[in-house]
Amino acid sequence: MADEGTPAGDVASRRAAAVECAKIHSVTETAPVHYGRVARLFHWATVVALITQVVLGYSLEGGSGRGRGRGRGGESGRGRGRGGDVSFGEDPLMTAHVLVGTGIIVLTVVRWWWRRRTGLPPWAPGLSAFERRWAHVTEHLLYALLVVVPATGIALALGDDDLLALHVTGHVVLYAAVAAHVGMIVIHNLRHRDRLIRRMLWSRAGSGSGGPLA
Repeated sequence: MADEGTPAGDVASRRAAAVECAKIHSVTETAPVHYGRVARLFHWATVVALITQVVLGYSLEGGSGRGRGRGRGGESGRGRGRGGDVSFGEDPLMTAHVLVGTGIIVLTVVRWWWRRRTGLPPWAPGLSAFERRWAHVTEHLLYALLVVVPATGIALALGDDDLLALHVTGHVVLYAAVAAHVGMIVIHNLRHRDRLIRRMLWSRAGSGSGGPLA
């Protein structure tokens, strides 16, 4: 029965609005809040591979006589190594560096294919429209750089120093993109306390309501 003095039409409209709100709430509660297990595996495998690659790269630069220097044993020309020509298959660090870089390229391509095949979870509700656009651009930039940087590095290892500038520039942009990606998550977790990081962590399904960048 309608409240006294309240038109029946208003009561009906309020009930309809209440039902619609309940539906929206239900969808929000049941929507997936975590990335799938395969997507999370790809993500953390990429993180481990990148850290490994950075360590290997700086080990090459810091080793005795190692570097991107030109010349082979004092002669003019192009080359890399300990005062001479050290190439893939001859130096253990260089070989590992090339293999990990190749693995990153393959992992990135497969990860992109899986992303296109399975789709993404909904955006985290705490992200503003600007943050969503920023996350979208940053994420696609990371995918591109995870192919370009290792590919140019492999070319350098094979002796093509013409790509050195592109490789170094890619490194700088990659570090900036990673900083932007991680920085947004850190800000949300520390300032907004919305547990944004939990979407990519290994936890029980349905636990938490946060979510990192989609």
